[in-house]
Amino acid sequence: MEVLKRPVEDEILGKVWPTKQLKNKMEIAESATVLQQEEELQQLKKKDKKEVKKHIQFERTRTAFERLQIAWIRASLTLITIGVGAYEYFHNRIESGKAPLLKLISGRELGLFLILTAFVILLLATFQHEKNMSFLKKQYEGYRFSVASLLSFLILFLAFFLMVMVLKIYE
Repeated sequence: MEVLKRPVEDEILGKVWPTKQLKNKMEIAESATVLQQEEELQQLKKKDKKEVKKHIQFERTRTAFERLQIAWIRASLTLITIGVGAYEYFHNRIESGKAPLLKLISGRELGLFLILTAFVILLLATFQHEKNMSFLKKQYEGYRFSVASLLSFLILFLAFFLMVMVLKIYE
């Protein structure tokens, strides 16, 4: 075995290493650092995957809340439309000189009831939606603004305006 001109001593054992053994030791050290680097890279990838999964789960939850709010908006818009339609139908029937269809309730009362119901339903759904969105905002810093909330407030304003109109017309 060849011994290096300048012997390399192992700090722990105080032993002189032959050249081949030194090369093997260096290769092992290099391969260990490569393995450590690969492990670190895999850990980073796992961490990135976890972050991506967390982001996807957040987006799923957020879009589920958005879909729910849009469903409530759709239901309240349907009630508002039926309320305005009932109000107009009964109003036109009375103006044309025909007898009212229902003697217990007028078209104005029916329309007002449906619009008021839609307003209350959407108001409660909007409170629930805002509560859920504030919870998500606390959990995740990448929170985006809810378009469904803005739409809810616009529809609430519309429903309130229609209720005031229906009340003011016959006073």
